[in-house]
Formats: sequence, C-alpha cells, structure tokens
Amino acid sequence: MNSHKETIEWVKTILDTRKISQVEEIVLERALSGKLYREIAKETGYDPGYIKDIGSQLWLALSKELNCDINKRNLSFMLTQFSQYNTEVYQRKTQPNTTIAELEFPGRPLPFKSPFYIERLPIETLAINTLHQAGSLMRLKAPQQMGKTSLIHRLFGIAHQQEMQTVLVNVQQAELAMFKDLNQFLQWICWVISQQLNLAPKFDDYWFEGAGSKMSCTVYMQEYCLNAVDRPLVIAFDKVHTLFDYPDLASHFFSMLRHWYEQARSVRNWQKLRLIIAYSTELTLSIQTNQSPFNVGLPVNLPPFTRPQISELAQRYQLEQVGIETSSTLDPLLDLVGGHPYLLQLAFYWLRSGYLSLEQLLAEAPTPKGIYGEYLEQLWIMLAQDTLLEQAFYQVLSSSEPISLDTQMAHRLEGLGLVQLQGLMASLPCELYRKYFLTHYSE
Repeated sequence: MNSHKETIEWVKTILDTRKISQVEEIVLERALSGKLYREIAKETGYDPGYIKDIGSQLWLALSKELNCDINKRNLSFMLTQFSQYNTEVYQRKTQPNTTIAELEFPGRPLPFKSPFYIERLPIETLAINTLHQAGSLMRLKAPQQMGKTSLIHRLFGIAHQQEMQTVLVNVQQAELAMFKDLNQFLQWICWVISQQLNLAPKFDDYWFEGAGSKMSCTVYMQEYCLNAVDRPLVIAFDKVHTLFDYPDLASHFFSMLRHWYEQARSVRNWQKLRLIIAYSTELTLSIQTNQSPFNVGLPVNLPPFTRPQISELAQRYQLEQVGIETSSTLDPLLDLVGGHPYLLQLAFYWLRSGYLSLEQLLAEAPTPKGIYGEYLEQLWIMLAQDTLLEQAFYQVLSSSEPISLDTQMAHRLEGLGLVQLQGLMASLPCELYRKYFLTHYSE
C-alpha cells in the first residue's frame, strides 16, 4: 500500500460488516499520519475524550478482525504489514500458473517473500511488532523442520524494509573444538557478527584476558559492533539447542545474552539491539532464573499448520492442476501427517510434479521407498544411537493414549518432532510415525 487512502479503503473492506463512520475515517486517517488525539480533536472541533473513544473502539474492532493487538502506537506499521501481505496474496493468485520448473524441492529454509511461505497468525504479527521494540528479545521454539529458520528469513526481510541491519549466527556451524573452550567460542561469535557487519575483527583492541571471556565479548559488542551501526541491529542465534550438550559453555553464553538484553534498560547503545534465539527443545540445563534468557522476551512457539493454512498452501502449489480440486481430497494425507509444514510441502511438491498420484503417495509414504523414506530413516538412526531415547519413544509408540515420560527424554523427543507434549504427557504427532516405526520394531 502506497498511501493512507489505500490503507483506509482496505480497512473499510475488512470491516465491511460494521461499516466505519465518517468520524472513524477521519480519526483513522489522521492517526495514520501520526497525529495525537488532542491534535485531531483541535482540527475537527470534537471533544478530545470523544475522539479517543472513537479511536479505541476502532482499534478494538480491527484487533478482533485481524486476531492481533492493534493500538494507536502500532497502527501504521501493523496495517501496512497486513495490507501488503493481502496484496501479495492477491497478486500471487492472479499471476500465471507456477510451472514445474519453478518448483524448488522442499528442505531448505524458505527465502523472504517465497510464494510457499504460510504465515501463522497472530503469533508472527507479534514477532514482527517485537522487531520495533528497542532492546527486545524473542524466543523461537519448534521441533526440527517446523519453519524456525524460514521465519527468521521473513523477519530479516521485514527488518531490511525498515532499514534495520541483520546478522544470522547458526551455532551449528561452529567447529566441535570451540564448544569445549568458552573463549574460542565467544571469539567465533564476534567474528561471525563482525563479518556480516563488514567489520574487520579487532580482538587485540577489545579482548582483555584479565576481564574474562564474557566481559570481553560484551565490550566488543558494545564498544565496537554497536558503535559501528547507526540503526537497529537484529541478531538471530539459530539452533542454540546445539549448546545444550555443553552445559558449562551454555550457562555462560546464555547468561551473557540475558545481560545484553538487560543492558538495553539503561545503556543507550544496547537499545539498538534486537535478539532472536531459535531452538528446537526446552532447556534442561540448570541456569539461575535471573541469568536465563529463556524466561524473558516474547515466546514464539510455532504450531503445526491449521486446516485453512493447509488449504492456502495447497492453492499456492496449484494442486488443482493435477486434479485435486477440493481440500477434502487431501483428508487422507492430513490424517497421515497432520499439519507438519515440511511433510506437507514435500507431499505437495511430488503431487504437483505429477510424478505421483495421491493414492500412490499414501500407499508408499510409511515405507522406505516412499517420499518420506530418507527423513524417517534419519530419525530411526538418531533413535538407534541412544538406547534410553529409543526406549522412551517405543513407550509412546506402543500406547494409544498420552503417557508420562522422563523430562529430559520428553523434551528431546519433542525437539526431534517425534512426540507432542501436553505438560510431560507425550503422544505421537501423526500416524506416519506409528506406521513406519511399528513396522521397523516388528521386523
């Protein structure tokens, strides 16, 4: 949307059932221009209290319609995001059909503005809003292959549109030896951040052995990296669950991130920073409450796709081109894999390619030669490497009802996506796992 007029017309469309009054339209237009209630009242001749009431009722109606918190402070940004998104969806639906050659094989994180990215509202809207909060922190949690890194790419794309700088630190890229040496690991973190900010590493100037690794890393960030940027900086630490196997290193690193977050309350330089921490399983380490970053900031737990989201994804894959005209046709597939984003994308890719019919895909899915064969084999290998983990999973597999598991086993299985938890009561997230693994255990 390129003007307030277009945004107002879009608001009229989504609030069609209640109609917006002339006064509401005036308040909306001037609020989008950044004017205060008292300024609107002075310009229009209405009482300031009346104008505020009109605005509050309108924001409430928008919040209910869009299923997220809309208020005067975030009005312009939130409506711009929603209206841009709906415009993009319309453009995708009116563009020529996607060709087979244009389909990318699923498995990698989706880039910003991918036509196959499905928003999970309202939680993603809250995440976007958090980017604009000085010194903010958000925690992205979901099992593997559920879309955490794709969401980071989307957040980065939006951050770039808002002229923010971004840095992605994939913790899994650090060499194994670094996980055994805090100083090496933190210097690697600073090196990665420096490289993406186009800064030459300057450890000799900011790293002081007597101050310790955490303090040196903090000084490096504050005095060098943050001083070098003149706009908000979003740093995402992806796959930090890798550190859970190194308790001493992890406790130091996470307590440092908590310190960075708290610095934004009193130190202006740190207010430029927005932190994102992405991980696949609950933290099982013993970290003091006031030193943990896992109990502050915005929690973003990515859920499976809902039925409307699955239907939207099917439309974007244009499955009607291969004879799948209604979403109900996909019911047997949904019974098998649920709302798992990666499993659905993989199925839709093969269906859209015309290489497999839905009947053939379903028949082969829980077998080694099916489209999920490699994915399921990797899970089988992970289980086979840990007897206790395998035994815990077999208990869930053998039960028709949710069962209680050891805390650590429950969270590890959840991180792999093999169970879904309600408290510590574990159950299978989809029938695909039951059919595949029971066959393996019966051999």
